[in-house]
Amino acid sequence: MRKISSLLTLSVLVMSIPGCATNLVSLVDTHQVSVTKHDSEKIEILWTDVYQKDGQTWAYGVLKQRGYHPSAPIKTHVDVQVLTEDGSIQFETFSEDFYVPRNRVGKGPDWKRFRVQLPTEISEGSKIA
Repeated sequence: MRKISSLLTLSVLVMSIPGCATNLVSLVDTHQVSVTKHDSEKIEILWTDVYQKDGQTWAYGVLKQRGYHPSAPIKTHVDVQVLTEDGSIQFETFSEDFYVPRNRVGKGPDWKRFRVQLPTEISEGSKIA
């Protein structure tokens, strides 16, 4: 048993090292952009961020179904707008369709991650909605 846990710990460390070498910069944490979330009637946005990695800019986050009533997975997509400081639309896109799983207490994740590519250059002070 001790061999298995040592091997598992070593493999987790080896797998996490390449992730540390990537250049990941959060534009929200550095106050270069701000994010506005708009939840729908059935889907809640738990959290979002905008980051740059290897010269590309991405918006990402996590979605979850609202409420605790049993329901089937919901097919949805994420709309993203990049607004300049004066409120005009600089860029607009959306994600591919995906399913947000139903709420399952104690039976695995009941949320879904999303990621949408944005233009490389986003002016400082922009708002992502």
